[in-house]
Amino acid sequence: MLKRRKARGKPLPNDTVNGINMHERRLFTLCIIFLALMGASFRWPVDQGKITSVFGEARADHFHDGVDMICPDFKIYPVEEGDLAYLWDRALFPLDHYPGGGNYRVLRHKDGRYSIYLHLEDSATFKDVYTEKDVVGAVGNTGRSYGRHLHFTMLDPVSRTSLNPMSLMPPFEDSAAPRIQDVYLRLPDKYHRLADNSTIRLTRHHPLLVSIADSLGGRESVGVYYLMVELNGKKVLEINFSEINFIKNELTISGKKFQDLYDEKGYYRVGDPLYAQGANTVKIVARDFRGNEAVKDISFNAKLENQ
Repeated sequence: MLKRRKARGKPLPNDTVNGINMHERRLFTLCIIFLALMGASFRWPVDQGKITSVFGEARADHFHDGVDMICPDFKIYPVEEGDLAYLWDRALFPLDHYPGGGNYRVLRHKDGRYSIYLHLEDSATFKDVYTEKDVVGAVGNTGRSYGRHLHFTMLDPVSRTSLNPMSLMPPFEDSAAPRIQDVYLRLPDKYHRLADNSTIRLTRHHPLLVSIADSLGGRESVGVYYLMVELNGKKVLEINFSEINFIKNELTISGKKFQDLYDEKGYYRVGDPLYAQGANTVKIVARDFRGNEAVKDISFNAKLENQ
């Protein structure tokens, strides 16, 4: 259950809500506004679009490195005027099999960044230069896809960084806060859900997992933009899903590899924290890109054996 943090011993300062200093909240909001203004020259690639998946979510064994969208007319436009840098289309290569991204177009923009459009319908039509009024392609279901949609992402080729499109596009309407659902201990043979004020016997310090879902006002279930977890007052995880970095042949978000950030079920992995004998407290803060926030506190007693 989401709840407001209660004061213990003395009241919280007047500028503190849910244990988060209001100055930090204002700073976070200003950062979001600044990021949105940075992308003021860009537009969303579809009209009346709906986002069905967001940047950084778990995809079996890899990060989702873009935003998935659907729209009524299936038309895809450049986010900004750009030169055609790469393309693949089965209409041009009928003897080849679709790659995982299906038919795609990649545009190079004036600042050197690339916009990438995947899973397009077959089409042999293309241009060397696209204006914002030109149609890049049609939303399709080609390649490794489970329904008609556009997978759209932005890439900085110099830093070899995949950028969260939400930070570059105009603000997207979203008034729904994330839903922090359950907290688990990953035991060798099962997932143990931690109920508030419960007691559990442990022979080792098992990984701590968190299940979180968010939506943009509909029934879709998407990931979050910011996640912070404290155990017994100590911060054990803090993640911003702002970019995916390619360093030493590894993809990371906030310095964490996929297997370090996600469990095989797609739960957020806090890692292998050290629990205290007796009372333990877990605090979780989750925010979406628009700054809508959810906070959850859980207390449990641990009986550590063979420690």
